[in-house]
Amino acid sequence: MMGNNGFNKEEIQYRMPLVIAYYGVPLPGKSNPYIVLRSKDTSFVSVSVRIKEAERTSSVRTNGVSLGWRYELAIKSFVDEVSARLEQPLHVVLNVAVRGVSFPPASSIYAAAGLAIVQAVSELGGYELTRDEVLQAANDIDREGGVGLDYLEAMRAAIIRGKSLIYRRGEEPVDLPSNREIVLELVGEEDIGDDITGKLEDPIYSEITRLLGLNVIEVAAKLREDDQSNMVPNLSVHERIENAAYYMLYGTGIPDPGCKWTPSLQRVYGICRQGAKLGDEVIFML
Repeated sequence: MMGNNGFNKEEIQYRMPLVIAYYGVPLPGKSNPYIVLRSKDTSFVSVSVRIKEAERTSSVRTNGVSLGWRYELAIKSFVDEVSARLEQPLHVVLNVAVRGVSFPPASSIYAAAGLAIVQAVSELGGYELTRDEVLQAANDIDREGGVGLDYLEAMRAAIIRGKSLIYRRGEEPVDLPSNREIVLELVGEEDIGDDITGKLEDPIYSEITRLLGLNVIEVAAKLREDDQSNMVPNLSVHERIENAAYYMLYGTGIPDPGCKWTPSLQRVYGICRQGAKLGDEVIFML
C-alpha cells in the first residue's frame, strides 16, 4: 500500500455518515447486490485516529463505543495487516462517537474505522491517496486479513461517495437519487444461530441467491419510483422475504412486524419502520 516515513503524534478526526445495508443478504461465495443507505447529516460517526510506531507488535485501542469482541477482533486484524504492509508495528488509538444512535451497528463503525485508519496512515506518513485509493486499500486489507465481506465494501463505498447506493462486488456502484428521506428505527444486534450456508449445494444455493438478488432489484425499483406514502406498504413483502432468508440460512429469530434484519459482524442488526417504538429514529436518504 505505502512505505513509511514515520508518523507524528497528531490526532486526526474524520466525520462520516452512518450507513446501513438496508437490503441484501450475505451469501458466502456469491456476489449479490445490496442497497446501502446513508444517514442525513443529523446522525453521523466521528472517528479520531492517533497512530504511533510500536516496538514489537501492533495494537489498537477503541474508546467511546463498546461493540463486542467481534468488532475488536476485526479491527485488530485490520491494524495487523496495515502494520505488515508497512513493515512497522503500529499502535493505533481510535476515539469513536456516534450521534443519534444508542446501539450503533458494529458493521457501520468497522467500515468507517477502516477508512479512517487508512486515511490517517496516508496523511501522517506524508502520502496522498485519492478517495478511491483509500476505499480500495481498506477493502484489500480486509480481504488479506481474513474479513473480506462484500456488504462492508458496499458500506464503505456509500461512506466515500456520500451517497445512498446499490452495490454489487465487481461492478460500479449505482447512486440512489438521495433527494428523499426515510425514517428508520435502529434497534440493535442479535446473535445468529446455525449457519447452513456452507452445507447448501447447487442448484438450491444458486436459486436462493437468485431469489434474494431479485428481491433487492425489486426494492431498488420501488425506492426510485414510489412516493413516501406508498413505499412502506409496498416493501412489507420484501422485508418478509429477507427475514425468512436470515432464518433459513443463519437460524435467526423472527423480528417484530415492520422490522427486518440487516447484516453485521457475524451477527444481525435489527431495523424497524418508523412508529415501532423499539429503537432510535434515524433519518436516511433515499
